[in-house]
Amino acid sequence: MITKSFVFDFASQICNLYYNNKDNFKRSLSWSQYLNKQEQRKMDKDFSVNSDYRLEGDEQSVENLSPEPLSLEVIIHRYGIERSHADNVARNALELFDILDSIHGINPEMRKFVEVAALVHDTGMATDLENHHKAGRNILRLHPPAELPEKLWPVVAWTTFLHKKKIKKEKLEELERKSFGKMPEDLQDLTLKAASLIRLADALDYSRMESRIGKVKFGKMNVIFEIEGLGAAIDAERMNQKGDLWNLLYATKLDFRSV
Repeated sequence: MITKSFVFDFASQICNLYYNNKDNFKRSLSWSQYLNKQEQRKMDKDFSVNSDYRLEGDEQSVENLSPEPLSLEVIIHRYGIERSHADNVARNALELFDILDSIHGINPEMRKFVEVAALVHDTGMATDLENHHKAGRNILRLHPPAELPEKLWPVVAWTTFLHKKKIKKEKLEELERKSFGKMPEDLQDLTLKAASLIRLADALDYSRMESRIGKVKFGKMNVIFEIEGLGAAIDAERMNQKGDLWNLLYATKLDFRSV
C-alpha cells in the first residue's frame, strides 16, 4: 500500500534532485522547448531569448523599448511555458480569488487579469531558469499579453517578477526605487495583491501532483485551508512559505494544512 509518508518522501527526493541539478536541467530542456527557442530566434532577430542581455537581468535593458503585444497562445508557445502547470496555477489563483474576495480587496473586474497573470508567470523559465522571474518580467515588458488593456501591461510584468523569491518588507521598499515605483498607486496596489494570490496558487502546484483546496474555515483573524491530494503535505508547506507577501499586505493570516 502506498502511504502518504511514502509519497511525501518520494516527492521530496524529486524536488531535492531538481534543485541539486539545476544546471543539468537547463541542458535537458524538452525537445519542444528547444524548437520553441529556435523559432523565437528566427521570429525575433534582435531579441535572442537565450543570449540577448536585454531579455535577461536588469530591467533597464528593456526600459525604453516599445512594447509589442502578443496573444497568450503565442507567448505560451514561443517561450516554452509548461502548459499544464500554467493552467493549474490559473485555476488555483481564480479559486483563491473567489474564496478570499471579502479580504483581498481586488476589484472583481480584475479577476480576468489575475487569470492571465497566472498563465504567464513562468514566461522566463526557458530563458533563464535561475532568474526566470527577472527574464519573465523583461519579456512581458516587451511582449505583454494582447488580451490585457495597455494600462495593465507593466502590472503583469511586475506580477511575474514577484512570484518567485522570498519577499520581506525591505524588498517592497526596494521596488519603489525601480520603475515599479513610477506606476500609479492603484496599479502598484493591484500588482502586489495579485502577486500575493499567484504566489500561493503556484505553491499549490509545487509538487505537480494536482493538489486541491478542500474545506476552508474562516476565523476572526485567520483562514484555515485544508489541502487535499497525494502531494498535499509538500504543497501546503510550500503555500505557508509563499504566503509571505500576503502576510505583509493583510492582517488576516492564512494557514494551509494537509489532510
